[in-house]
Order: sequence, then C-alpha cells, then structure tokens
Amino acid sequence: MKKTRLFTCELKRYREPAPQICAVCPRIFRCKSFAAWHKLNSKPYLSFVLDICKKFPDKYTMEVHFMAEKASFVQIVDMATGKIERVVNLSEIESLSAEEKLALSRSKSLFVVTHRLEPVVKIELKKTVINSPIQFGEATPPAEEPIEEVSPPPVAEEKPKTKRKPKN
Repeated sequence: MKKTRLFTCELKRYREPAPQICAVCPRIFRCKSFAAWHKLNSKPYLSFVLDICKKFPDKYTMEVHFMAEKASFVQIVDMATGKIERVVNLSEIESLSAEEKLALSRSKSLFVVTHRLEPVVKIELKKTVINSPIQFGEATPPAEEPIEEVSPPPVAEEKPKTKRKPKN
C-alpha cells in the first residue's frame, strides 16, 4: 500500500500549499513541499496565477523562474525536426517493452539528463517610485469642545477588620 504524502508549508507549518499562499511566497523556489505539490497541481496553480494577472493587470506582474529537479531523466528528441519531444524518468523508459524501445530508438534520439527545469510563475505586486510626499485626506484640527469636569464617584470607606483571638 502506498502512503499518501502530506504537503505542509515550511513558513506556515501546518498549512497545505495552495495557489493563494504559494503564488506570493518569497520562498517559492526553495520550498521542497511546493515543488512536490506543484508536480501534481500545476494546472490549477497556473490558472489561478493567470486569472489574478488578468483581473488586476495594473497591480500585479508575473515573474517566471525555472525550478530545477535533480534526478536521472531521459530527453527524447525528434530526429526529423530537432525539437525536444518530452523529458521522462529513466524508470519509465526501462519499463517499456523491447518493441517499444526499438520503435523509440529508430525515429528519435535519447539523451540522459541529470536535471529537469520546470517553469514556475510567481505573482509580484508592482512597485512604484514615490517622488513627492503623500498626504492622506486633509489634516484639519478637530473642533474644540468645552471640557466638562467629571467628579469621581464617592468611595465607600472600608471598615477595619478586627483580629480574631483564638480560643484557649
């Protein structure tokens, strides 16, 4: 039985990675839990980021970085066009039958690769330069109201406690 992996945010310890949290996180490219989560949920993450940037184009910018994954991969290149068709795990190639491997080797070139780069999009709030001091509203002094003296409530005097004498 395969165990399910629990993804938790490294900054907010017990929280699951989610597009709303991870898209603005400063540690997104170093976060191991995001990298594992992104493999499974790359489409919902990308659609969330694109929706935010389409709704608020004047507030947010998209930043694309490449997240490197280190393992043994096989890069399949089409000989006719010279384009990279796909990058797969070495175990996937080993699991193919002999006929499928032979068909793959005839029309395509296979290269062993140590890293796979995956593009990750991050949202960043646009930064603007402030040239002049900003004043929020008008600083009008509040109208002075007459001060009324409030007399303190009368304090009840406490009776002194009597000491009890123990019986003999």
